[in-house]
Amino acid sequence: MGKNILQYLFSGYLKLLKKTVAIEWQEIQFVTGNQVFGFWHEDSFLMNLVLEELSGKTSPVDVIVTADTRGDYIEHMLQACGGHALRVPDGFAAFGALKKILQDSYEQTRSIAVALDGPLGPRHEPKKLAFYLAEQAQESFVGISVSYHGCLRLFWRWDHYAIPLPFSKISVAVHDYGEVNKKQIPDLPTRAEASECGILLKDA
Repeated sequence: MGKNILQYLFSGYLKLLKKTVAIEWQEIQFVTGNQVFGFWHEDSFLMNLVLEELSGKTSPVDVIVTADTRGDYIEHMLQACGGHALRVPDGFAAFGALKKILQDSYEQTRSIAVALDGPLGPRHEPKKLAFYLAEQAQESFVGISVSYHGCLRLFWRWDHYAIPLPFSKISVAVHDYGEVNKKQIPDLPTRAEASECGILLKDA
């Protein structure tokens, strides 16, 4: 019951944001077709709307999501925005799931999105997963960075999770790094531009 209520609230808030926030594209650079999108975990909430916009310009986007309970909420929000979640378990069990994801990427015209520093950080230290997938699939890696001009930021979380405020402006930069590999990770910006949130929440 509580889970359904939370999912309803999250989906309702996403619908409100879709109608009220202004997304300003600082840069939108990528080719059509399959690619691997990478974003910072703190931007996960907004990424539902960003990837919905991008999927209209490229192939449909599947998002890699944890297989635990946290992933249930994420999957529900993705579906509300027309997206699709790829559930991947933690630990060694992930290898089989990732192998299937790669196989499907060869056979289908679909892109993949990954939280670079997820699922549990450290913050802004990219894991190799996105770059490994791009390398194996021989697809371009596209980095997404975001700046908020009004948000709630949860500083007690490891990722400083950001929740955009209604009627605020959000800057988004989408940059195509071309083909990469897991041994040569590009220097990835953490913001689309220098900007601070209007409201900060800190643990008391």
